[in-house]
Amino acid sequence: MTHLRNDPHGRGVETAGLLPPVLHGHPLQATGRRLVDVDQLDERRVTEVNTPEHGVLAVGLKPDGSPFAVSNLCRHQFAKLGRGRVTADGCLQCPWHRADYDVTDGTMTSGPKGRIFGFKPYSWAIKTFGNIAPLRPFPVELRDGAIWLAGGPS
Repeated sequence: MTHLRNDPHGRGVETAGLLPPVLHGHPLQATGRRLVDVDQLDERRVTEVNTPEHGVLAVGLKPDGSPFAVSNLCRHQFAKLGRGRVTADGCLQCPWHRADYDVTDGTMTSGPKGRIFGFKPYSWAIKTFGNIAPLRPFPVELRDGAIWLAGGPS
């Protein structure tokens, strides 16, 4: 895992304190169906974008360059996923306890990790819940150097 500066908890993303990031950071504002310019994404490859139609979404790019947009709430302790990161295998990783999500169908591919939350039966139970109540994926497309919500007027 890449260690970022200001990562005192070893989570792979910057966090300001000991509590999960349950409040939105500073989400970008969508312009119509245009969510975010690709060059606005940093090394985490995901950000929070506020949309009039769907609220705040986690929007980003997988390592293969394909775009995604999913609901922004981790199923474990409700951290904001747009403040997490995209892993090398293309999963969206929670910024708090590193639960991984498949951005294609919203299912949790691995449960939370850590001293307490990495306890296998607990992690399995959370993962099971994450698959019963997956993230909501939204259809998106890459166009004009930006990620757009698909299926509607520009």
